[in-house]
Amino acid sequence: MKIGQRIGKNGVGSTLAVAAMVGLITLSICIPVMGQEQSRESMAVDATASQWSFQFAYEGFYDYNDDSLDTGGIRPPGNKGFLQFRLVAPFAKSESMPLTLLPRLTLRAVENSAGDYGFGSSDLFVLGIINEWATGRWGIGPQINFPAQSSAFGNPKWGFGLAGAVTQRALKDKMYLAFLLQQTWSKKSDGSGDYKSSPLGINAIIVYQLGQGWYIGNGDFVIKYDWDASKFFVPVGVRLGKAFIGDTST
Repeated sequence: MKIGQRIGKNGVGSTLAVAAMVGLITLSICIPVMGQEQSRESMAVDATASQWSFQFAYEGFYDYNDDSLDTGGIRPPGNKGFLQFRLVAPFAKSESMPLTLLPRLTLRAVENSAGDYGFGSSDLFVLGIINEWATGRWGIGPQINFPAQSSAFGNPKWGFGLAGAVTQRALKDKMYLAFLLQQTWSKKSDGSGDYKSSPLGINAIIVYQLGQGWYIGNGDFVIKYDWDASKFFVPVGVRLGKAFIGDTST
């Protein structure tokens, strides 16, 4: 379960986004794992690990401030949260496959500001692992955003683009760090057939293993950068979760 806050102001959003990125990079450099093999618990929360993963989660939001828009009005209420199912199904590198491929499917039932649920904010991306080292890896691949049930639950248009991720483990495999970028394009709603850039998704992930499969982290709170408005949307939150580890990693 995750409880989050939304920050809409540009100045605050920009500062927090930069701080999150700098902090993640600093932690990755300063506290590496000295070549330790990745644990099954760490793999369970690592969407770039070559391990099947099934995830169920609920994320809830609340607004703690009513900020003003450039038009002079007050920002309207946003979504209240969503129910999420996520599947990671790896295809390991082999003689016939030059890269490890990691398809990640995310399906969500979004609760909008009126309290209604509908399909939205769901995607599929296939990460190709370009390089691995003792404590992490990085990769890039195509992404598809599924159209939401209606505009009340997200973008009702198909989206196509790219996603890239870099991960790092630290503190004797107790801490997992990741930085995920997602950029897609979808058709404009004016009927012209032209495409526009969707907000850039910036997901800086920090997860700490508490033991016996329990973990705490910031989850899927994705920073959004709106290219048209030149503003950041920065959610702040926490996730407490439990991983159930099977007998094998495949």
